[in-house]
Amino acid sequence: MRYKRVLLLFPDYKGGHYGALRPPAGLGYLAETLERNAIEHDILDMAVGYSINDLRKKIISYNPDLIGISIMSFMYKRSYDIIRFAKQVKPTLHIIAGGPHISTFRENAIKECPEIDYGVIMEGEETLVELCRGDNESEINGLIYKSNEAIVNNKERLFKEELDEIPFPKYEKFPLNKYVTEEIGIVSSRGCPYGCTYCPVKTTIGRRWRFRSAINIAEEIQYWYDKGYRQFSILDDNFSLRQDRAIEVCDEIRKRNFKGLELNCNNGIRADRVNYEILKNMKEAGFKYLAFGVEAGNDRILKNINKGETIEVTEAAIKNALDLGFKITLFFIVGSPGETMDDLQDSINLALKYPIFDARFYNLIPFPQSRLYDWVKENNYFICDPEEYLNTSSHWDYKPVFETPEMDRNQRITALKIVRNVRKMIRYNSMKASLSPKFGPVADIISRVYVNNWFQDKLMKSITLRRKLKRLFICATN
Repeated sequence: MRYKRVLLLFPDYKGGHYGALRPPAGLGYLAETLERNAIEHDILDMAVGYSINDLRKKIISYNPDLIGISIMSFMYKRSYDIIRFAKQVKPTLHIIAGGPHISTFRENAIKECPEIDYGVIMEGEETLVELCRGDNESEINGLIYKSNEAIVNNKERLFKEELDEIPFPKYEKFPLNKYVTEEIGIVSSRGCPYGCTYCPVKTTIGRRWRFRSAINIAEEIQYWYDKGYRQFSILDDNFSLRQDRAIEVCDEIRKRNFKGLELNCNNGIRADRVNYEILKNMKEAGFKYLAFGVEAGNDRILKNINKGETIEVTEAAIKNALDLGFKITLFFIVGSPGETMDDLQDSINLALKYPIFDARFYNLIPFPQSRLYDWVKENNYFICDPEEYLNTSSHWDYKPVFETPEMDRNQRITALKIVRNVRKMIRYNSMKASLSPKFGPVADIISRVYVNNWFQDKLMKSITLRRKLKRLFICATN
């Protein structure tokens, strides 16, 4: 055995919009795979509030010989700093890094942060186990390693086709009482076959779509249900990609006769992969909340970003979902190639057309290895360097990172401020409509507090506040 004691580490991503909503599923899968292979491991999720000093204490007390860390490209320099700190605490410690940032930048990430000893491309469960047990480094697919002064990038590992063979996370070593929500995230499929220009899917999760069986998914829900959990979030990008399979999942969940179950599709589903029948099945199975990735308000911009959908199809899905009683959130992006202020108004009009729960308008960030990134770079539209905006900007702020002839820097700032106010209005109307039957005129006051920026920031990061608000909703709707 090359590595006998592994510490799985999730960075804190200081500056993020959200707190630690739920345990990170990626690390959960790694932990369960190590458990199945009898490899000793522990967890430190810094996102729940653990400090750099807590990391020091954990390294000293647990004394791992390998740290596995997941890195996103957002705030990646913070992750580099954490890695360097860990090496200072224990210089003999080895670091293996995975996640979207490593899958995207590969050897370059290890050149930027030489304290990283190994990199993992895309799926890491089998790669991590093979490394720990001492397999020849040169023969471990999906591994980046160092050989003398060279950085070697091995052949990519084939995607795991039978996802049921990978044990689902049980989070036994995770601080479940420290996460903001009381929900468990479920990954029922991996990969995305679509080619939206703003998404680096090819290098992060892969284009090949693979899925778990309905029984396997229901067993995961059953495991947590028996422990008292009732709220679950499907984290897939494409839960309903294969419609017959989505119905199978719903049928299997209904067979279990769960009481008080709440299932959500927080990451969004494609409007063109649902119809009334599928949505009805989802509703009967316990789905309460859906998000649709609309992205734009007219077909011209949808075509520009290669979304592969039309507004007509999108509106049909929204209407069906609302008719069935779902709470609906719509996702939009601001400043797509070719988008003008008039086009943005189409997005706003669509968001205001229906009695939805929320509309999120995201500041468009070009991620490396996406077609959008290449297009912005080729046309010299960047306002700031990618290294800067990946570590300072977010989808939620007013700082544009590129401009186009149709929407310059100042127009983008104006646009982002406008849509923030639109979102406030939508959320205010939704909250007031929910609370008015129970609380009358007081619903107006509660709703105004709810959409306040300070309150929203606290709500995203406070366990106590979020749970009190949930009880208020339960009281209002019963």
